[in-house]
Amino acid sequence: MPASESTLTTGQHIWEHALHRARLGVWDWNLVTGECTYSDTWFEMLGYARGDLEQDSELWLRITHPDDRDRALESGNRHLAGETDAIETELRLRHKRGHWVWVLDRGGIIERNAAGEPTRMVGVQTDISSLKNVERALEQVNRSYDLVLEASVTGMWSYDLASGVSHWDDRTRQMFGMPALPAPLEAKIWHSFLHPEDKENAEAAHALKPEGDTPSAIRYRIVLKDGSIRHMETRTIFVPDPGTPGSILGTIRDVSEEVWAADALNMEKEKLRVTLSSISDAVLSTDTGGVITFVNPAAARLIGRPQSQLIGLSLSQVRITQTQVPLSAVFGTQTGTQTADVVRADLDDFSVRWTASAIRAADGTHLGSVYTFQDVTEQQKQQKALSFAANHDALTGLLNRSAFDAKLREHIAQADVQPITVIYIDLDYFKGLNDFAGHAAGDMALQTIGAALRDGLPQDTIVARLGGDEFAIILDTGDFDAADAIAANLLRAIQNADLGISTAHRNLGASIGVALIHDSQTAPADALAFADDACYRAKSSGRNQYAFFSRLGETATSGLTAARIVADIADARAEGRLQLYGQELRFIRDPWVCSGHIEVLARMRTRSGQMISPAEFIPAAERFGMAAPLDRWIIQTALQRHGHTMQFRGGLSLAFNLSAQTLSDPALWETIDQVITDHRVYRGNVVFEITETAAFTNFEAAERFVRAARASGCRVSLDDFGTGLSSFEYLRRFPVDTIKIDGSFIQNLTTQQFDREIVAAISTIAHNMGYDVVAEKIESPQDLNILSEMGVRFGQGFLMHRPEPLDQLIDREFAGQLQGIAQTR
Repeated sequence: MPASESTLTTGQHIWEHALHRARLGVWDWNLVTGECTYSDTWFEMLGYARGDLEQDSELWLRITHPDDRDRALESGNRHLAGETDAIETELRLRHKRGHWVWVLDRGGIIERNAAGEPTRMVGVQTDISSLKNVERALEQVNRSYDLVLEASVTGMWSYDLASGVSHWDDRTRQMFGMPALPAPLEAKIWHSFLHPEDKENAEAAHALKPEGDTPSAIRYRIVLKDGSIRHMETRTIFVPDPGTPGSILGTIRDVSEEVWAADALNMEKEKLRVTLSSISDAVLSTDTGGVITFVNPAAARLIGRPQSQLIGLSLSQVRITQTQVPLSAVFGTQTGTQTADVVRADLDDFSVRWTASAIRAADGTHLGSVYTFQDVTEQQKQQKALSFAANHDALTGLLNRSAFDAKLREHIAQADVQPITVIYIDLDYFKGLNDFAGHAAGDMALQTIGAALRDGLPQDTIVARLGGDEFAIILDTGDFDAADAIAANLLRAIQNADLGISTAHRNLGASIGVALIHDSQTAPADALAFADDACYRAKSSGRNQYAFFSRLGETATSGLTAARIVADIADARAEGRLQLYGQELRFIRDPWVCSGHIEVLARMRTRSGQMISPAEFIPAAERFGMAAPLDRWIIQTALQRHGHTMQFRGGLSLAFNLSAQTLSDPALWETIDQVITDHRVYRGNVVFEITETAAFTNFEAAERFVRAARASGCRVSLDDFGTGLSSFEYLRRFPVDTIKIDGSFIQNLTTQQFDREIVAAISTIAHNMGYDVVAEKIESPQDLNILSEMGVRFGQGFLMHRPEPLDQLIDREFAGQLQGIAQTR
């Protein structure tokens, strides 16, 4: 074996031996792939063998004590957020035998990517159970010691009859406000502290005779140097000593608090008597036979009879006027202290709340009961209103998010016996409705749709508004066909909901996700995420439809597909798997000749070479906030590679699609403007395509961008025209250059007169307004003829050109053409 390999093996053995001896467990988490590996010593520390547990990033969390999870997660999240230099936390992990092992978890980020984002974390977990046991034992000892010190409130003293000298311990000296010194004291010192009114009795009690062997006890007052008065209790006994007059031994205790407490108790008794006569709560007491012995004025008023008439009656003979129910029935026969509400079925607007407490002697003998009760009718009404408000959405009256989560947990717990269906609803274009018609119209729409959802489902169905324009439903069925029918009905109910005459849009659509849950071990958050994932699939597939996450009998995916795709986007860019494609726009009258106009597209491949559909990774990027960085990368990369061919009028023209998320970036135009300037691109060769959906989502941001881009000389194209709620309204608000007619109108152009009329109308209006018109998804020569007759100038579709790598397209079709143009300048 080569020396280097021998050294490596020896070093590895030493580390493994050291980890084993130190009982250290090592974990290694790849943040990009989500893979997490654990050392053999980590498994040994917890009594497992490698292979007993499935290794992933959440293995440690699954065996973490519930009380420690939030703290452990917070430590990791704060480190990932850059708030701490490292992870350091104590937590408990479940041993294979079932007990908990305390570990100290330390670790941190060891690798980052080029963007500075963390990609790998490593940590060490140390068994600190022994240390925790020692800490608990020491804590118990300290607690016992503290209790002994607190309980030791007695001082010791002695008085030698022969010498007349006293000895006081430190606690006695402390009681008299004297320093803790070992020196003896003269008897007159004690006498000097005695209260003048108690001096004679105290001195007499301490004058013990030798023949007495019974301890004496006395209480007296002393006056401290600061003038404060304390109450003392002394117990003394004569201690004979052969050959001497003997001595007196005593204990002393400060009983000031006891005396004051007794005085206060007597005062409180008097206050209680006065208070019970004046408080608004009704109070009465009974003997062991249930005969009333005391009634305060409030009780008499609530019962409706004078106090004098109530004393001596039994509870069965007394009725509350409003209920006509005997007090014996209201209070019942409960022992101890009970609290309850009494509401008459025939008088549901009146409620009495009462408390019954047993009166017992010091030996536990039952002496009777005391009852307090009050009219809580209004309070009950308010509590019901508050309870409803705490669990329901104030606008729609449906359950709110917290109440829905609780119901979802309850239903999933029974999913093994009663499978359920979770439905997630996201209204389409709701923000645009708010922008155009106002928030009052938006609120009315939510109320109308909420009522439509509730009315279209069985009475006991769980329906909730999660927030904004998102709703969720729980159905007590796991049958696919039943769920499919209900989802279709819900979609129709939303589409047909009348939003009111005050709005410009009488109807809305929705994207609906459906998840069938048959496993009671499914986490509630995962169940909702499954339905949410299906909802996003419905939205990315064109909106106004529903999609299933899983069907009965199928294995549900983890719901992380979109997240994994997004996590792979950055790597795909670095590894060249994210590629720029281009599709030409051609002249309708000359469709087989290059026009110099290209729409820039993005395509992404997996590491195995499989192409990921844009319908998957584009919605995923939008869902997880990656759409704006992706759009900026496409623009920057295209202009960096081909900007030299766009530096003159008539040069290559590139069109870029902008998502709603990208348009919402307030720094978007400044960033793009700088890129165009850096590459000296002729601005008329840059086109930005904005869909009606993107504009509708954030109309104000889209309007600002469009005006800034056109003011600089760039061109703007309104994409997918005709599919939105107010397509022509955008022409009033947006100063665009080009209208791209949505392909859904072109695909049936030869067979549907309605589509032909729509395209003709759009073309006529566009020409009159000075806009260019582009027809999308042209797939037949017949389409070309019809469009040409309508005066549509540009076309785009597989008939004329299929998307291909942008570099390849420009090198093949435009290199010579652009070179010729450049030479003529």
